[in-house]
Amino acid sequence: GEKEEVMKESSCKAAAVSRMEIRNYANWFRKRLHLENERRIDIVFLFEHVFPLIFQKENFLVEIMPKEEMGNNQGLTIPRDGRIFIREDVYEGACRGNGRDRFTMAHELGHFLLHNALTGLGRSSGPIPVYCDPEWQANAFAGEFLMGHEIIKEMCPEEIAEQCGVSLAAARVQKSKQ
Repeated sequence: GEKEEVMKESSCKAAAVSRMEIRNYANWFRKRLHLENERRIDIVFLFEHVFPLIFQKENFLVEIMPKEEMGNNQGLTIPRDGRIFIREDVYEGACRGNGRDRFTMAHELGHFLLHNALTGLGRSSGPIPVYCDPEWQANAFAGEFLMGHEIIKEMCPEEIAEQCGVSLAAARVQKSKQ
């Protein structure tokens, strides 16, 4: 059915979007939420209390799913339906402040935002350039949203991880994009 089709992400191709466009969009979205100076974004609060209100027209719905049903998928987004599925252990980890799980939720938000309104998704055969890869785009959005470019400018990766609530690996990747 529909879930299986979306899970084959490698067969999807998004419209070309540069890191700078994603950065600008993430910055705009932070400003819209009045979080432009926030170091540690409360992604769980946003998912539970803010996004259902601001994305009513898009039918935003988050479903926390048992690991048995999600398998290896930590999260799954069906942008056209406004539905985001988060694996239960990932959601619980994000609630506890686990950086990797918080990033996963922001990644799924990236799919919801970028592959709904901004770029859309289409089918692809053959290799996809990275800037057209929906997974790369969602990761880039998560990094830019959780670790605002201006906020982390003067920080080292260890400070970014601590203050932005992300994994050290994610902080290192984001710092390398400065």
